[in-house]
Amino acid sequence: MLALLNPLHLIKRQSHSLPLPPEAKIPTIFHITHHKAGSQWVHAILHTLAYHHLVLPKTGVQQFLQESIQPGKIYPTIYVTYQEFSSVSVPPYHRRFVVIRDLRDTLISAYFSIKFSHPILLPLHVEMRQKLHELDMEQGMMYLLEKWIIHRAMMQWSWLAAGERLYKYEELLEHDEELFDEIFRKVCRLPVSPQQVREAVRMNRFEARTNGRPRGVENVHAHERKGIAGDWRNYFTPKIKQSFKACYGSLLIATGYEKDFNW
Repeated sequence: MLALLNPLHLIKRQSHSLPLPPEAKIPTIFHITHHKAGSQWVHAILHTLAYHHLVLPKTGVQQFLQESIQPGKIYPTIYVTYQEFSSVSVPPYHRRFVVIRDLRDTLISAYFSIKFSHPILLPLHVEMRQKLHELDMEQGMMYLLEKWIIHRAMMQWSWLAAGERLYKYEELLEHDEELFDEIFRKVCRLPVSPQQVREAVRMNRFEARTNGRPRGVENVHAHERKGIAGDWRNYFTPKIKQSFKACYGSLLIATGYEKDFNW
Protein backbone atom coordinates (compact mmCIF):
# COMPACT_ATOMS: atom_id res chain seq x y z
CA MET A 1 0.00 0.00 0.00
CA LEU A 2 1.33 3.41 -0.91
CA ALA A 3 1.71 5.83 1.96
CA LEU A 4 -0.24 9.05 1.82
CA LEU A 5 1.80 12.24 1.86
CA ASN A 6 0.53 14.56 4.59
CA PRO A 7 1.21 18.24 3.78
CA LEU A 8 0.86 19.19 7.43
CA HIS A 9 4.10 17.33 8.14
CA LEU A 10 6.06 19.44 5.61
CA ILE A 11 6.49 23.04 6.24
CA LYS A 12 27.80 20.94 -20.84
CA ARG A 13 26.30 23.29 -23.31
CA GLN A 14 28.03 25.94 -25.33
CA SER A 15 26.93 29.56 -25.03
CA HIS A 16 25.70 30.98 -28.32
CA SER A 17 25.41 34.64 -27.32
CA LEU A 18 27.64 37.19 -25.67
CA PRO A 19 27.53 36.46 -21.91
CA LEU A 20 27.77 38.87 -19.06
CA PRO A 21 31.38 39.81 -18.28
CA PRO A 22 32.86 38.02 -15.25
CA GLU A 23 33.03 41.28 -13.27
CA ALA A 24 29.32 42.10 -13.69
CA LYS A 25 27.57 42.73 -10.38
CA ILE A 26 24.64 40.40 -9.76
CA PRO A 27 22.86 39.11 -6.66
CA THR A 28 23.22 35.53 -5.48
CA ILE A 29 20.55 33.62 -7.39
CA PHE A 30 19.03 30.19 -6.74
CA HIS A 31 16.99 28.24 -9.29
CA ILE A 32 15.00 25.84 -7.11
CA THR A 33 13.14 22.99 -8.74
CA HIS A 34 12.72 19.22 -8.83
CA HIS A 35 13.80 16.57 -11.30
CA LYS A 36 12.01 16.44 -14.64
CA ALA A 37 10.62 19.99 -14.36
CA GLY A 38 12.67 21.55 -17.14
CA SER A 39 15.71 22.04 -14.94
CA GLN A 40 18.25 21.48 -17.72
CA TRP A 41 16.31 23.81 -20.02
CA VAL A 42 16.42 26.64 -17.47
CA HIS A 43 20.07 25.82 -16.77
CA ALA A 44 20.85 26.14 -20.48
CA ILE A 45 19.20 29.57 -20.68
CA LEU A 46 21.16 30.76 -17.65
CA HIS A 47 24.32 29.33 -19.19
CA THR A 48 23.67 31.36 -22.32
CA LEU A 49 23.01 34.53 -20.35
CA ALA A 50 25.64 34.41 -17.62
CA TYR A 51 27.84 31.32 -17.69
CA HIS A 52 30.78 33.05 -15.97
CA HIS A 53 28.62 33.36 -12.86
CA LEU A 54 27.23 29.81 -12.70
CA VAL A 55 28.06 27.34 -9.97
CA LEU A 56 27.66 24.09 -11.84
CA PRO A 57 25.42 21.39 -10.33
CA LYS A 58 26.93 18.36 -8.62
CA THR A 59 25.48 14.98 -7.71
CA GLY A 60 23.39 15.17 -4.58
CA VAL A 61 23.23 18.98 -4.77
CA GLN A 62 26.65 19.02 -3.07
CA GLN A 63 27.43 22.49 -4.44
CA PHE A 64 24.57 23.86 -2.33
CA LEU A 65 24.13 21.52 0.63
CA GLN A 66 27.78 20.76 1.42
CA GLU A 67 29.87 23.66 0.12
CA SER A 68 30.01 27.31 1.15
CA ILE A 69 27.69 29.53 -0.85
CA GLN A 70 29.54 31.93 -3.14
CA PRO A 71 27.98 35.43 -3.08
CA GLY A 72 27.15 36.91 -6.46
CA LYS A 73 26.92 33.51 -8.13
CA ILE A 74 24.02 31.74 -9.85
CA TYR A 75 23.03 28.27 -8.65
CA PRO A 76 20.89 26.45 -11.24
CA THR A 77 18.97 23.20 -10.63
CA ILE A 78 18.84 23.21 -6.84
CA TYR A 79 16.69 20.17 -5.98
CA VAL A 80 15.69 20.98 -2.39
CA THR A 81 12.66 21.41 -0.18
CA TYR A 82 12.03 24.66 1.66
CA GLN A 83 13.33 23.06 4.85
CA GLU A 84 16.54 21.94 3.13
CA PHE A 85 17.02 25.39 1.64
CA SER A 86 16.49 27.02 5.02
CA SER A 87 19.16 24.82 6.58
CA VAL A 88 21.87 26.46 4.45
CA SER A 89 23.42 29.84 5.20
CA VAL A 90 22.67 32.01 2.17
CA PRO A 91 23.15 35.76 1.61
CA PRO A 92 20.22 37.61 3.23
CA TYR A 93 19.36 39.51 0.06
CA HIS A 94 19.57 36.62 -2.33
CA ARG A 95 17.11 36.09 -5.18
CA ARG A 96 15.39 32.81 -5.90
CA PHE A 97 12.71 31.33 -8.11
CA VAL A 98 10.92 28.00 -7.84
CA VAL A 99 9.78 25.92 -10.81
CA ILE A 100 7.42 22.94 -10.47
CA ARG A 101 5.70 20.58 -12.88
CA ASP A 102 2.53 18.53 -12.86
CA LEU A 103 3.63 15.46 -10.88
CA ARG A 104 1.82 13.18 -13.31
CA ASP A 105 3.97 14.38 -16.21
CA THR A 106 6.98 14.32 -13.89
CA LEU A 107 6.35 10.61 -13.38
CA ILE A 108 6.06 9.91 -17.10
CA SER A 109 9.19 11.88 -17.91
CA ALA A 110 11.11 10.13 -15.13
CA TYR A 111 10.05 6.71 -16.40
CA PHE A 112 11.55 7.22 -19.85
CA SER A 113 14.54 9.16 -18.60
CA ILE A 114 15.59 6.64 -15.96
CA LYS A 115 14.92 3.73 -18.29
CA PHE A 116 16.71 5.09 -21.37
CA SER A 117 18.46 8.46 -21.34
CA HIS A 118 19.55 9.70 -17.89
CA PRO A 119 23.31 9.53 -17.26
CA ILE A 120 24.30 6.73 -14.91
CA LEU A 121 25.95 8.61 -12.04
CA LEU A 122 25.18 6.47 -9.00
CA PRO A 123 24.67 2.76 -8.20
CA LEU A 124 21.02 3.62 -7.54
CA HIS A 125 20.65 4.67 -11.17
CA VAL A 126 21.92 1.27 -12.31
CA GLU A 127 19.49 -0.47 -9.99
CA MET A 128 16.49 1.59 -11.09
CA ARG A 129 17.27 1.24 -14.80
CA GLN A 130 17.61 -2.51 -14.48
CA LYS A 131 14.36 -2.70 -12.55
CA LEU A 132 12.44 -0.70 -15.18
CA HIS A 133 13.70 -2.99 -17.92
CA GLU A 134 12.48 -6.01 -15.95
CA LEU A 135 8.97 -4.63 -15.46
CA ASP A 136 6.24 -3.79 -17.95
CA MET A 137 5.29 -0.13 -18.32
CA GLU A 138 2.47 -0.11 -15.77
CA GLN A 139 4.56 -1.99 -13.22
CA GLY A 140 7.50 0.33 -13.87
CA MET A 141 5.45 3.44 -13.30
CA MET A 142 3.96 1.98 -10.14
CA TYR A 143 7.50 1.24 -8.96
CA LEU A 144 8.51 4.89 -9.49
CA LEU A 145 5.27 6.08 -7.91
CA GLU A 146 6.18 4.17 -4.77
CA LYS A 147 9.95 4.67 -4.72
CA TRP A 148 10.88 7.86 -6.59
CA ILE A 149 8.17 10.52 -6.78
CA ILE A 150 7.85 11.26 -3.05
CA HIS A 151 10.77 13.72 -2.72
CA ARG A 152 9.47 15.68 -5.71
CA ALA A 153 6.07 15.88 -4.03
CA MET A 154 7.66 16.93 -0.75
CA MET A 155 9.50 19.69 -2.56
CA GLN A 156 6.25 21.04 -4.00
CA TRP A 157 4.36 20.80 -0.70
CA SER A 158 7.13 22.53 1.23
CA TRP A 159 7.46 25.57 -1.02
CA LEU A 160 3.68 25.83 -1.36
CA ALA A 161 3.31 25.79 2.45
CA ALA A 162 6.01 28.47 2.68
CA GLY A 163 3.89 30.78 0.52
CA GLU A 164 6.42 30.89 -2.29
CA ARG A 165 5.51 32.01 -5.80
CA LEU A 166 5.63 28.83 -7.89
CA TYR A 167 6.35 29.04 -11.61
CA LYS A 168 4.87 26.15 -13.53
CA TYR A 169 6.86 24.38 -16.21
CA GLU A 170 3.71 24.24 -18.33
CA GLU A 171 3.32 28.03 -18.21
CA LEU A 172 6.98 28.50 -19.10
CA LEU A 173 6.49 26.32 -22.17
CA GLU A 174 3.64 28.47 -23.46
CA HIS A 175 4.89 31.92 -22.37
CA ASP A 176 8.64 31.46 -22.28
CA GLU A 177 9.79 34.93 -23.34
CA GLU A 178 7.38 36.79 -21.06
CA LEU A 179 7.91 34.66 -17.95
CA PHE A 180 11.66 34.28 -18.26
CA ASP A 181 11.94 38.04 -18.66
CA GLU A 182 9.97 38.41 -15.44
CA ILE A 183 12.08 35.81 -13.65
CA PHE A 184 15.52 36.93 -14.76
CA ARG A 185 15.14 40.69 -14.91
CA LYS A 186 12.48 41.50 -12.29
CA VAL A 187 12.75 38.68 -9.76
CA CYS A 188 16.46 37.87 -10.04
CA ARG A 189 17.64 41.36 -10.98
CA LEU A 190 20.05 40.08 -13.60
CA PRO A 191 21.65 43.01 -15.46
CA VAL A 192 20.43 41.89 -18.86
CA SER A 193 18.24 43.50 -21.48
CA PRO A 194 14.88 42.18 -22.72
CA GLN A 195 16.57 41.42 -26.03
CA GLN A 196 19.25 39.30 -24.35
CA VAL A 197 16.58 37.30 -22.54
CA ARG A 198 14.60 36.79 -25.76
CA GLU A 199 17.68 35.61 -27.63
CA ALA A 200 18.71 33.21 -24.86
CA VAL A 201 15.19 31.77 -24.64
CA ARG A 202 14.91 31.29 -28.40
CA MET A 203 18.34 29.67 -28.62
CA ASN A 204 17.31 27.08 -26.05
CA ARG A 205 13.79 26.18 -27.12
CA PHE A 206 12.95 22.54 -27.63
CA GLU A 207 13.35 22.70 -31.40
CA ALA A 208 16.77 24.32 -31.11
CA ARG A 209 17.97 21.74 -28.58
CA THR A 210 16.75 18.80 -30.71
CA ASN A 211 18.06 19.90 -34.12
CA GLY A 212 14.62 20.88 -35.35
CA ARG A 213 12.47 18.11 -33.88
CA PRO A 214 9.12 19.76 -33.02
CA ARG A 215 7.57 19.61 -29.56
CA GLY A 216 5.27 16.62 -29.33
CA VAL A 217 7.41 14.41 -31.59
CA GLU A 218 8.77 11.80 -29.20
CA ASN A 219 12.25 10.35 -28.93
CA VAL A 220 12.34 8.15 -25.83
CA HIS A 221 16.15 7.90 -25.99
CA ALA A 222 16.70 11.67 -25.84
CA HIS A 223 16.81 13.84 -22.73
CA GLU A 224 14.44 16.23 -24.53
CA ARG A 225 11.93 13.44 -25.07
CA LYS A 226 8.70 15.20 -26.05
CA GLY A 227 8.48 18.73 -24.61
CA ILE A 228 4.73 18.92 -23.98
CA ALA A 229 2.31 19.11 -21.07
CA GLY A 230 -0.43 16.59 -20.34
CA ASP A 231 1.41 13.57 -21.73
CA TRP A 232 0.38 11.54 -18.67
CA ARG A 233 -3.02 11.01 -20.30
CA ASN A 234 -1.35 8.80 -22.89
CA TYR A 235 0.12 6.46 -20.28
CA PHE A 236 -1.93 6.41 -17.08
CA THR A 237 -3.86 3.19 -16.61
CA PRO A 238 -6.80 3.01 -14.19
CA LYS A 239 -4.49 1.43 -11.61
CA ILE A 240 -1.88 4.20 -11.88
CA LYS A 241 -4.57 6.87 -11.79
CA GLN A 242 -6.21 5.42 -8.69
CA SER A 243 -2.90 5.15 -6.83
CA PHE A 244 -1.81 8.62 -7.88
CA LYS A 245 -5.05 10.18 -6.71
CA ALA A 246 -4.76 8.44 -3.34
CA CYS A 247 -1.24 9.70 -2.76
CA TYR A 248 -1.04 13.05 -4.54
CA GLY A 249 -4.52 14.09 -5.60
CA SER A 250 -4.64 16.77 -2.91
CA LEU A 251 -1.29 18.15 -4.07
CA LEU A 252 -2.57 18.47 -7.63
CA ILE A 253 -5.49 20.50 -6.31
CA ALA A 254 -3.32 22.61 -3.99
CA THR A 255 -0.93 23.50 -6.82
CA GLY A 256 -3.77 24.30 -9.21
CA TYR A 257 -3.32 21.43 -11.63
CA GLU A 258 -6.79 20.07 -10.84
CA LYS A 259 -9.96 21.50 -9.28
CA ASP A 260 -11.04 18.27 -7.66
CA PHE A 261 -10.49 14.51 -7.75
CA ASN A 262 -12.63 13.98 -10.87
CA TRP A 263 -9.91 13.60 -13.46
